[in-house]
Amino acid sequence: METVVFSLSFVVVVLGGFAVWLYALIDVIRTPDDRFRTGTQLIWVLVVLFANIVGALIYLAIGRPRQRM
Repeated sequence: METVVFSLSFVVVVLGGFAVWLYALIDVIRTPDDRFRTGTQLIWVLVVLFANIVGALIYLAIGRPRQRM
């Protein structure tokens, strides 16, 4: 029983991390290059792609534009 609960919680965490990563990657790609607070679109795509969930969280914390118009 413990292994089932552990396995299910592991799957939920992995899928949640993948969802955050995918959301950040799509957001970077859809954001125009002149709207980023820091860096360029190419830099943020590379950060999110190669740093995975950590890169996605960094992008969401400091790279994402504050407001979309």
